[in-house]
Amino acid sequence: MKPMRYLLLTAVLTFAVFSVITWTACNKNKCHNVVCLNNGECDGGKCVCPVGFEGLRCEILSRDKFIFNYNGYDLCGYGVNGDSTAYRQYSIHLLTVLHDSTEMVLTNFINNIEDSAICTIQSTDSFTFIGSNNSTTWNGWGTLSHDSLHLTYHVIHDTTNYDCTYFGQSLR
Repeated sequence: MKPMRYLLLTAVLTFAVFSVITWTACNKNKCHNVVCLNNGECDGGKCVCPVGFEGLRCEILSRDKFIFNYNGYDLCGYGVNGDSTAYRQYSIHLLTVLHDSTEMVLTNFINNIEDSAICTIQSTDSFTFIGSNNSTTWNGWGTLSHDSLHLTYHVIHDTTNYDCTYFGQSLR
């Protein structure tokens, strides 16, 4: 009878060890060896990056792909009865802000070297911006697709309001 008990005990222990190994192999921590940078967090083995960063490990500043000169044109609706003007061609420039990884400065706004806007990254390919100069204020958003920059914005000058769009290609 003792050999039967040993055989039964061995079978139960073998089954228990097999079950534990199988259970732990199926429930691995997928984030165990994943290191996310810049306050990114691992979820299911992949890094979820905070706004302003991207890449497999959140190692890339999102704004870096925006920092170029863009040659393009705008179209604004202003004038009597909201008439649109002809396309105006000019370059704008996006520059880094060293103290904040989610901000940029847009210069030569509305084809005026003295006008600029502070831009804030919203996602890997978009940002919002706001600016003012004397009696004029503006705000809007921008998107980047490959080397193409598209801005949509609203301008208030004294008591006149108008909406504009700008489309430009980077001068890389």
